[in-house]
Amino acid sequence: MDLAAVLTSLALGAGIGFFAGISPGPVLTLVVSETLRGGWRRGAAVATGPLLADGPIIAVALLVITRVPPGFVPTISVIGGLFLLYLAVTTGLNSRQARIPREQSARASGGLLTGLLARALGPNPYLFWFLVGVPVILQEERASGWSALAFLLGYYSTIVGSNVGLALALHRWLRLLSDRAYRALLLLCSAIMAVYGLLLLGRGLPDARRG
Repeated sequence: MDLAAVLTSLALGAGIGFFAGISPGPVLTLVVSETLRGGWRRGAAVATGPLLADGPIIAVALLVITRVPPGFVPTISVIGGLFLLYLAVTTGLNSRQARIPREQSARASGGLLTGLLARALGPNPYLFWFLVGVPVILQEERASGWSALAFLLGYYSTIVGSNVGLALALHRWLRLLSDRAYRALLLLCSAIMAVYGLLLLGRGLPDARRG
């Protein structure tokens, strides 16, 4: 085993994962909104969505990386856009009478499902694994199977770890918020989520119709 190559792959995966974790997007926004709704466990559950959602995506990418169906990404964008709009509407409606959760009333399992769906129904993970992730894994595997595993370990440790850290930080700050500020933050999350939903629909609908 080439330790230098393994460490290089680990660092590469960690760098890409950290960038993906802190970049604005649907999963990051959901981590914030779900932490505000149900505490850090709920937000952390959302953050683990990529661990469950990406497995099938990677498997499919490995099989069809050179033959991606033309209408695949647009269709996923449309479904993901509708899902994000649903989340935006329900979060906005619930925010009108929302109070800061003083106890962990929301179940973490619900957050896990939400994070899984948000990850699986957005086009970004498909684009990443088809265009970047799987080609890197295949390249690393030619050198060493350990290098490919190191890339995956680095990627998931930082993409999940950065969002779990955000959920913990937000949870500690909850006691400093008033109910009014809490409702305003939920509305902001709802608005951001709606924008992501509309962007996905705007990107996917024209291509889906042509397909």
